[in-house]
Amino acid sequence: MGQMGQMATIRLIVTGDLEELALHESLRQVFGDARRDGEAVIWDPPRKLHSATSRRLSMSERPSRPMQALVKAMLSEVKSGKQGTPADLVIVVDDVELGNVDREAVLVKHFQGALEAVLAEHALQARERYQQLLRERCSFHMLRPMVESYFFGDGDTLRSMGVQSTPRIRHTDVECFETTDTDPGWIEECQRDNQRQQHQHPGWRRECHPKHYLEHLLQRERIFYDEKLHGEPALKRLAWKQVPKARADCAIARCLFEDVADWFGVPNPLGAGDLQQCLYPARSVDRSKLLLRNL
Repeated sequence: MGQMGQMATIRLIVTGDLEELALHESLRQVFGDARRDGEAVIWDPPRKLHSATSRRLSMSERPSRPMQALVKAMLSEVKSGKQGTPADLVIVVDDVELGNVDREAVLVKHFQGALEAVLAEHALQARERYQQLLRERCSFHMLRPMVESYFFGDGDTLRSMGVQSTPRIRHTDVECFETTDTDPGWIEECQRDNQRQQHQHPGWRRECHPKHYLEHLLQRERIFYDEKLHGEPALKRLAWKQVPKARADCAIARCLFEDVADWFGVPNPLGAGDLQQCLYPARSVDRSKLLLRNL
């Protein structure tokens, strides 16, 4: 832990435009600018790379180039960082996306495989040093199926974006996003899109796509959704503590908050609840045997 007067840096590596614009500020308004021991915290602007989950991944295939690129960026940030200053906490955040819902363990396996492949490129002595840094300072997390899901857990945020009608979704857990809206225009959109996507994107259902549903709700009010104009301020002020409605809700995002809370030395702001086991180990797990802080 740091001492009073010291400063620590957090760097997010993200794969979406909205996350690049505002995820660091969204987390900052929850956790603040100082750890429990008084160490000041700088939230660096995120670094954006291509998503590694835009298609359905299988357990049998080798880690993709985009996944290895995420690993290399993470290693670069913890080794040298911006302007030669390594980050104290590096978090890679990618969306689950519709094709990989309920297959988060496959995504974790791909990231672990990519990490092992990248580390194997280094000499043994360097590899051992990097492994220590990775266990202490680096994490891999997800948002399910994408960051816009969480807007639907905070009615005030939706209204601030211009949504006037009540969203119709099946579950209180926004990570299990599915609409029940019977608006004919929305139903027609879903039918057309599902038919068009079914061969290229297994698991695709427009009814389960929070960003498209958000766009539809705003179009009802004659608003064209723009991530910079509407998404950025909404994510910055999102009331994360309001999003989970039950202990079982947001088990994936809760892992991200658990990890950051542990680093800050504070309780999880989302409260006690279920964690996705493949993204955050039990407290009884020997941390010295992990690849990262959370894997």
